[in-house]
Amino acid sequence: MRTTFLLFGTLFFAAVAYPQQKATPAPSQPCSADDDASLRKVAEQWKNGYNRGDAAGVAALYVEDAYYLTQHFSTGILHGRARIQAYVQRGVDARYQIDSIEVISLDCSGDFAYTVGQYKSTNAGREALGVNIVVLKKIDGKWLIVAHESAVPDPATAIQSLDSPKAR
Repeated sequence: MRTTFLLFGTLFFAAVAYPQQKATPAPSQPCSADDDASLRKVAEQWKNGYNRGDAAGVAALYVEDAYYLTQHFSTGILHGRARIQAYVQRGVDARYQIDSIEVISLDCSGDFAYTVGQYKSTNAGREALGVNIVVLKKIDGKWLIVAHESAVPDPATAIQSLDSPKAR
């Protein structure tokens, strides 16, 4: 519970702390068709850039002072585009592969948006299923990632069903 609170607290802080151009937040509203397509395109660009070995191209999808939270880094937190690029480069050098990214849900609120998704990857011959939450800000008409959290559930310890209180 504490980890979940810290995770969402960090993502919220990163999104709110990023300088806003407007003094008052826009009311929440569904994403326009153009924004919906653009947000989904960011996920596709991330996957394609990673698979091409273009760590700089992946990093360019983030604001300069973005946060990336991942269980695959010793501190769990990467801060700044250069650190994110170095992290992505490690995966590229190891010849990891993102097989798919599926955006399951997204929402917009003014110049901010978030996406929730699942991804499949092949890392050193092992397939993995992961989850993402990505917070984005529209800057000069372009959606850029402000905060990104990625996790790979552990099937051995994960709750397998919510249908029964005894199910684990």
